[in-house]
Amino acid sequence: PIAEWNLRPDRWVTLVFLSAVAFICLPRMFQVMVVENSDERHLATAAWAFPTYLFLMSLFVVPIAVVGLAVLPEGSNPDLFVLTLPLAFERDTLATLAFLGGFSSATSMVIVAAIALSTMVSNHIVMPIWLNARQGGATMTGDVRNVVLLSRRLSIAGVLALGYLYFKLSGGGAALAAIGLVAFAGVAQILPALIGGIFWRGATRWGAAAGVTVGFVIWIWTSFLPSFGEGALIPANIFADGPFGAGFLRPQALFGIEGLDPLVHSIFWSTALNTGAFLLLSLLTFPTPLERLQGATFTNILRYSEGARGWTGSVAVAEDLLMMSQRILGTAEAQDLFSTEAAAQGKQGYLPEVTADFLERLERRLAGSVGAATAHAMVAQLTGGVSVSVEDLMRVADEAQQILEYSNQLEAKSAELGRTARQLREANEKLMALSVQKDAFLSQISHELRTPMTSIRSFSEILMADQKMSNAERQRYSQIIHGETIRLTRLLDDLLDLSVLENGQVVLNRREDTLANVLDRAIAATEQRQAEGQLAILRDPADERIALNTDSDRLAQVFINLISNAQKYCDAEAPTLRIAVNDAGGRKVVDFIDNGSGIPRDAQQVIFEKFARGTDTRAAGGAGLGLAISREVMSRLGGAIGYLPGQGGAAFRVTLPEPEAKAA
Repeated sequence: PIAEWNLRPDRWVTLVFLSAVAFICLPRMFQVMVVENSDERHLATAAWAFPTYLFLMSLFVVPIAVVGLAVLPEGSNPDLFVLTLPLAFERDTLATLAFLGGFSSATSMVIVAAIALSTMVSNHIVMPIWLNARQGGATMTGDVRNVVLLSRRLSIAGVLALGYLYFKLSGGGAALAAIGLVAFAGVAQILPALIGGIFWRGATRWGAAAGVTVGFVIWIWTSFLPSFGEGALIPANIFADGPFGAGFLRPQALFGIEGLDPLVHSIFWSTALNTGAFLLLSLLTFPTPLERLQGATFTNILRYSEGARGWTGSVAVAEDLLMMSQRILGTAEAQDLFSTEAAAQGKQGYLPEVTADFLERLERRLAGSVGAATAHAMVAQLTGGVSVSVEDLMRVADEAQQILEYSNQLEAKSAELGRTARQLREANEKLMALSVQKDAFLSQISHELRTPMTSIRSFSEILMADQKMSNAERQRYSQIIHGETIRLTRLLDDLLDLSVLENGQVVLNRREDTLANVLDRAIAATEQRQAEGQLAILRDPADERIALNTDSDRLAQVFINLISNAQKYCDAEAPTLRIAVNDAGGRKVVDFIDNGSGIPRDAQQVIFEKFARGTDTRAAGGAGLGLAISREVMSRLGGAIGYLPGQGGAAFRVTLPEPEAKAA
């Protein structure tokens, strides 16, 4: 029976050619050999193991084919020989095992092919469009992984739907091998641009685009559309006479050449015209500087692969790379990658030293999500690395001005990206700090509000429940309720005042006044507390004859708060507050210094925050908003307030507004 097989030599050569093309261009082969290959050394093993596997498989295929052709009826589907032969000899168990094996193999092929195609769609169609669309706005935020996953899921569904649609439209009766050959012929259109781009530095983008376009058009006309059958998508008269009567354009007799096998005919014309268009356009168009530089990397890949490719002299910051990786790979996977690298380097934490080897591994991992070109561009922008030798630069010396301009643009973009990354880090740190402050503020304000309200409620319930209470007790409880009400009102007033100041909504009433008058009013407002606390105030009126043009009421509010704090917190046996006017940095300053134990060093940095106190006790009362309000008031007046260390007791310095200070 083998002698009766009639396989034309031209078809046999074409099938061998398509099989070789499949190793290079078929998406699922590329997925396994390149995308999912974690170690290039595996290719050395695959170079002998895979052909051996195919040879061993052929030892089973040939006997099945020979027996099937000899035993089974003429016209039997060769794709089903492994099932029909056992059934013909009533070997149901063997047929079942063959079915399960075939089903498993088909499933794995569909899965790998769908994943490979979805990866191509997301990496080279969706992601470039999405990234270009984001260029006009703010710096990319959010998790890129979500976009990648969504595009791949939709792509997988689309690929399976298109496959099913082709199956239905083509009648579903064609052999699997015939359908596969049509697909192989389409994939072969990538070959000229792929080979030329790797080995020929003169290849251009326009040449590759022209070749692929021409090749696919010829393939669609001569192979894809005819695969649906005569009269299905192409009318029968066009099959016979060509479009508009142009016989030289007949799908299976292009340019008047007849008698060729349909597959041979399609492959010959599509690849020939594809290659011709690629070469012609590449010769007619001059490569841009970017194409020349990129071409040097591909055509001299063996030279660049001697070490880690293209990352010498990197200035990358590990935090920037981690931030970018988290947006693409997801937080967990990115941190696992970085922590593993840090551990391998013997470093603690998850920020390794940015080495050339690490950058190469990082780029490879990112390429699985956004594509090799996008991954390399992202890493290159953060590192500023290049991968071109001096020899390559000398070869493009005729375009030095264009290269210099492009280099300047890259440097500007790299600097802009670095600034943006730093701004993002700073903004993130500020947001985190604000979030902590917000939580602390809400917790503290709820506590401060709840305390007087609880007292008011408790004593009110006592007054309501105990009708036999004496008048003296009723009077005492009523006074407590009144005092807590005043405390609550004061707290709400302070919060409202602070909110108005922070939002810049305060209206300043500037007028002529003197420092002595402002201090007199502040001291008079605190005289009752001075008598209670026995606080002595020391002044030098001669130094206080300073003219002011400011909101003296707001300035007095600051002075009152500082005097009140001294009354509350000065723990000396004979409390004393010294008010001194000095010159500092060309500005007039007023120092408030008491003779107490002062404020602990660690508390000096936070006493101007909301609800902060310079002491751990609450016995003195107050909500801890006074200094925060004072800081905002002085900021609006054009002055400043700060803590003055090294004075023995608690000391604050108020920098007076300059006479020419404007309203905030």
